[in-house]
Amino acid sequence: MELLSYLLKVTACTVLFFGFYLLVLRKLTFFKINRFYLLATLLLSFMIPALQFDVKRELPLLETELEGMPDLKPVNPAPVQLIQPIVVEYQSEVTAKTDWIGLIPYAYGGIALLLLFTCLWRLFVLLKHTGSYTKNGNGLKLIDKAKGFTNCSFFNYVFINGNALSSTDLAVLLKHEEVHAKQYHSIDKILLMIAKAVLWFNPIVYLYDKALEQVHEYEADEITSASFGHQAYANLLLQLAISKSDMPLIHNFVKSPIKDRIKMLFHAKSKNMKKLTYLLAIPVVLGLVWLFAVQVVYAQAQNAGKTEDQSSGASMNKPIKGKVLKMKKLITGNGFELFSDGKTYSVDANGFKEKVKVGDELIAYVSGNMISFKKTDKDGKVIESSDGPIYIPTKVTTANGTLIYERKIENYAFLYEANKARSASSKIKSIQKDVNGKIEKIVLNDGLFTINLNLAAQNIRNSDFKVGDRVLVKFIGEKLVSKSTYTTDKLIVLYSEPKKYLIKNEALYNRFYFNDGKQKVAAVKNEPVKVSGPVEPKIISFSKLTGDVQHKISYMENAVIDISNNRLEAMYVELDKLNGKMIAKNASLKDLKENITLKSSLIIFDLKKGGYNFNVGKGLTQTNNGIEKLINSIAHDDIADNPSSSIKRSNKHDAELQKIRDSLSKADNKVKADVAYSARDSVKMSSDKSIVTLYGKVKLDYKNFTISADEATYNKNTEKITAKNLSFRNKVTGITMAGSYGEFDINGKAEVWQGNK
Repeated sequence: MELLSYLLKVTACTVLFFGFYLLVLRKLTFFKINRFYLLATLLLSFMIPALQFDVKRELPLLETELEGMPDLKPVNPAPVQLIQPIVVEYQSEVTAKTDWIGLIPYAYGGIALLLLFTCLWRLFVLLKHTGSYTKNGNGLKLIDKAKGFTNCSFFNYVFINGNALSSTDLAVLLKHEEVHAKQYHSIDKILLMIAKAVLWFNPIVYLYDKALEQVHEYEADEITSASFGHQAYANLLLQLAISKSDMPLIHNFVKSPIKDRIKMLFHAKSKNMKKLTYLLAIPVVLGLVWLFAVQVVYAQAQNAGKTEDQSSGASMNKPIKGKVLKMKKLITGNGFELFSDGKTYSVDANGFKEKVKVGDELIAYVSGNMISFKKTDKDGKVIESSDGPIYIPTKVTTANGTLIYERKIENYAFLYEANKARSASSKIKSIQKDVNGKIEKIVLNDGLFTINLNLAAQNIRNSDFKVGDRVLVKFIGEKLVSKSTYTTDKLIVLYSEPKKYLIKNEALYNRFYFNDGKQKVAAVKNEPVKVSGPVEPKIISFSKLTGDVQHKISYMENAVIDISNNRLEAMYVELDKLNGKMIAKNASLKDLKENITLKSSLIIFDLKKGGYNFNVGKGLTQTNNGIEKLINSIAHDDIADNPSSSIKRSNKHDAELQKIRDSLSKADNKVKADVAYSARDSVKMSSDKSIVTLYGKVKLDYKNFTISADEATYNKNTEKITAKNLSFRNKVTGITMAGSYGEFDINGKAEVWQGNK
């Protein structure tokens, strides 16, 4: 994003510089100076944002009288708990994200390179026509060209249509192009072509190009007309005005607007005093330098009257100026002894030891001192301690102010915990609630970063949190919506600081933390994490193979194929590599790890996503109490949305089915009558599982009766059954009735119709 920021600053500079040209300089007849101004300000637009100057300003030191230095205590006196990660079986969610903002530099660079290549191509096309020429006495290389770009010049190459010009007109044209060649106007054209490629998104750079070309023509017109007369020269301009060219690198004799050029020929020349107008550009330059290149650094003035803090030997942020006596190994790492005002200070030098040597005159700015450092073993026994205070510098310079080291503190919107959850301490900026008092959004801001917590979907009512409260937030799924601003709708937990109350998303919290707050961390294995994705079937054997080469489809009979740790055996397999699908008919799929076999009349594999669908196949059977029937129906619950009976396997089914078994076994004694049912094709259920619709060779058993039908519906609430194209049999008497439609009351009557009801 630094490149984007730089280009935007360049664009802002071009806007201000060109605006000044349009308002103040455009009508002046000092064409050489205008040309210099346009070129210089275009180059300055690129230079100013790249410069960096520091301007230091001192703030007065506010003194207070203290009766001794108070003891320094940590901000939070509570002991810090070092949480040991607990290894659990957990697979983190893998979400593919497209970083659109990160693609901006690549898009910009690609377009810029394409435009630069176009410039080179046009230059190549132009140079192809310069192979043969005639040189005149003024150093111009004349090339006779009747078609395409003509009556124009590039450096000292002049393309002319000699047959269309009289000798007088030709002399005027050559004089005009001679001015372009001697003033090196073609260099300006090349520079503008490069600038337009780099700043292709900036409309001002195209105005620069037109303005500079206009200045070129004004300058050439002024010199040429002085030799041949304004009237004759204007007539020639009008005569050749009908010729055009789309070659941007050349100077065409009549390319610029003729009306403006003729008006400028007869325009009164600006007085020399008007040249002072160009001095007004200096404030514009200085303003842009101050805006984009100067950084003001505020520093606190040091009090020369008090050089030391009586309790510690050095005050906070006090510079210690002295000489390095020796390099020293400290308990904190590398360091040195600095002798200053008759005292020796031990200074930590981690990160810049190689830049310091014995005898150097240094100034070390310290943020405070540590009375002592101690190292202890696991039993708390001191095994090493410092022999005095060690000073941690925030900045180290030479005696003349050359910077050696400066501690840089980076700020982050949030930190990552070991379980990949995001954690941040912040302050509540605003709380938005709906008319019912439910929290829709909480906005956090720590002074640098903003985090928007979208909570509308979580149905939260909470009056404990207030605007201004310090909080600790943990979340995932954040998106950067603008500079220093993130938003997420996946809050894990929001604590007050100190932890008196909280808002918790139970589902996400249980995924990342145990009840005691310890983190759940995925076990680290010496193998890559496997995620759902494209799979490649491995053909083991087949009895017959045919194929469609053009569409990359293979047809196999009696095939054996390995796919994703599964062994597929099928009477018929259609493998479509182009669309990433494989269809198996009359197939069995065996999980080689769990030794589980699925048999189905149809299995459809999605090779791109790694999943597969299958048909129920032989139907759904039920035990005497009806529990397993309902479990099997729920296990294939998407049949309710798809009567074609195509359902998707899920790894979550085992846990869900166990819950269903438990709940149904408790409630089973409430069932008024047992109904056993099965269907060849599919089963469709209402959302509350009270109405069951069965399709394809349906069979229902209740009490002493059996119903066989093409389609049937069982309503558990009313305990009624309706069936189509059925046969009804009394298992005691053996009497059978058949009809196209029937209604049955489990506890009472049965009615069967031969035609439509």
